[in-house]
Amino acid sequence: MELDRREFAGLSAVAAGIAAASAVPGMAADAAGPWHRRVKRVFHINFNELDPVAMDVTAYADLLAAAKAQVTFLSVTGSVSFYPSAVPDFYPAAGLNGRDLFGECVTALRKRDIRVVGRFSPDIVQLRAAERHPDWFRRDKAGAIAREGAGGGVLPPTYGETCQFTAYYDKQIPAIMRELIARYDVDGLYTNGWPNTHIRKCWCQACRSIVDADSPAYVPAYQKRAIELWNLYTGIAKKGRADRFYTGNLGGGLRGGELDLTAMTTTAEVFLADNQNRGAGLPVWDDAQQGRIARDIMGDRPVFNLTSAWARGNTSWWRNGTANAAETRTRMAQTLATGGAIHYHWLGAQQGFNEDRRWQAIGRDYLAWQAANDPHFHTVRSLHRIALVTSPLTNRLYPKPAGSDASDSIQGMYAILLEARIPFDLLTAENLTRAKLKQYSTVLLPNVAILTDAQLGLISSFVADGGSLMTSFETGLYDVQGKMRADFALGGLFGMRRTGTRDDSHRPLPGNETPYPATFAHLQRIERPHPITEEFKDTNWILGPNWSIPVTAQGEPALTLIDPYPIYPTEQTYSRAPATKKPALVLREKGGSRLAHLTGDNEGTYWRTGGDDLARLVANTVRWVANGDVGPSVEGDGLIETFTWQTEPGYAVHLLNYTNPNAYANTFRKEYAIGPQEVHVTLPDGKPIRQAKLLRAGTALTFTQTGRDLRFIVPRVVEYEVAAFET
Repeated sequence: MELDRREFAGLSAVAAGIAAASAVPGMAADAAGPWHRRVKRVFHINFNELDPVAMDVTAYADLLAAAKAQVTFLSVTGSVSFYPSAVPDFYPAAGLNGRDLFGECVTALRKRDIRVVGRFSPDIVQLRAAERHPDWFRRDKAGAIAREGAGGGVLPPTYGETCQFTAYYDKQIPAIMRELIARYDVDGLYTNGWPNTHIRKCWCQACRSIVDADSPAYVPAYQKRAIELWNLYTGIAKKGRADRFYTGNLGGGLRGGELDLTAMTTTAEVFLADNQNRGAGLPVWDDAQQGRIARDIMGDRPVFNLTSAWARGNTSWWRNGTANAAETRTRMAQTLATGGAIHYHWLGAQQGFNEDRRWQAIGRDYLAWQAANDPHFHTVRSLHRIALVTSPLTNRLYPKPAGSDASDSIQGMYAILLEARIPFDLLTAENLTRAKLKQYSTVLLPNVAILTDAQLGLISSFVADGGSLMTSFETGLYDVQGKMRADFALGGLFGMRRTGTRDDSHRPLPGNETPYPATFAHLQRIERPHPITEEFKDTNWILGPNWSIPVTAQGEPALTLIDPYPIYPTEQTYSRAPATKKPALVLREKGGSRLAHLTGDNEGTYWRTGGDDLARLVANTVRWVANGDVGPSVEGDGLIETFTWQTEPGYAVHLLNYTNPNAYANTFRKEYAIGPQEVHVTLPDGKPIRQAKLLRAGTALTFTQTGRDLRFIVPRVVEYEVAAFET
């Protein structure tokens, strides 16, 4: 696996450019740079093997032009070719018959000023290649070629999976890439299906010679190889054209995967988030979560966030049928609101131009609308004051309690903040810096159990600099190997110590040996008046978490824990210790900082149960910690997500309407418009605003500005509205 000198020089230039950009926090995307930094609209149709028979290239290119697409991803693949290739064992698509479909499309697209990225699929190849290249394939423990397909299925009988440790990745794919560039001078290269974020283990000879796939060393070895290949492909892309990029298949959503995306994207110029539709059991804001995470990882480098035009509902797939229009529109809106580029995606030209054509107008109209308002979507920096931190490392390694998922607490906190209308930015622990944290008044760490020493140091410095902090449950209680520390790593900030483990919260009654099940929960007793609990009337206690960690802390607690107790028979349904000294909430004020620690997994329990007391307790704690500095406010009815940006022309406030019976599961079937939303933003300076408009409504917007104080009312929001201001 080698780069020639020109390819190596191109890779070195990429690394230097990314490092320079990263050194300037908040650098606007319009700084001198390659074309892809301005992309907001990608329209992409994957070809199948029969498309070359009768595909109308003119109709295809005209559709993309009508959508104002700036770039498309054009099928090259690796298992079959869509042009007559001279690379051995790169077999032509069944319907090609000598046609250069790829070349025809390139010509038509360039006439319409649409750039072309070559789309590869190195993850699979035809089984007939095994006669000459048995080493190319991923193998199971028995040595058989692996043939797992998408959605839990099996690949067609003529296909098998490939292994990234073989020559298929460092010889065959590079040969095709170099041929493609030489023939068509494409604007970029993309590998679908690789590297992904989830690793499929392999026991081929190449893997066996490196490390046992069942060994803990397999993931680091896999990542090291993936980074080497990424750099190889980037070097190939850069040869002869500095503005040509390579990117791979990434994503993972809020949950993440086995690979460290920060390490994977060190030299990435584009983050391709393959998060095409809502998976089983996910909330509608899944796309916004993906966009936020990718944005935090990439900084000012572009994020292409895929939205499928084809349909999926939970675990069922209709890959040649049009998805619910309302679901598709909200996903595209979420991409724009997070500062990303819409990547609209369909499968099959024959199916999409002859059988089911409904998907065309959905994407065409949305992308064309964005194009008409493009300047307002080029962001400079966020105006939010609260940072919610998630940790992919915690999601991978945390030894979670029974009955829970490692992402429950971050999902619960995310939902609580939306419902409470508290705006926030989502940061990844792996990408925290002191400069980044300085723009926030408050940092939230909901059960971020695993934190590195460097991350702990940054959080401590943030508090020392006057920042406020909220943590919960087992935050900072585990090391980077997933092993429990002797005590909370941040315990000194709160003046608290651990006195037991979470298992203590489910101890059975004397005489019983079986602990209470994970579904049993605490109550939380209100011990004294406090702003956090003052809204709870006519009760001495409120609902509590499933799990807690016993602690000792300075001062008298405002809220204490009542441990789980029997739920049947009813005659025995009462607490044996209805009053305790076990803190449920640890509060402290240090100089200008406010600190709060919830000793239970309130956010996670809320995510699993929907208990209203839990959400109100957490939201009130966030407000108390922030001490009035919560950032922009939006008052009105409905469930919304808000983003407030300083933009190149001025400012933009994005309102995403999630008010829908399918907000937490399944898919949207229609939009439910909400009424007036009253918005208040404190601007970074008092520069006068010249004009304002509502981009989705297409109308002028009345506003009042007094120095840095900006106020206005959005009269109606269907799926999405953007209040755009020019200074």
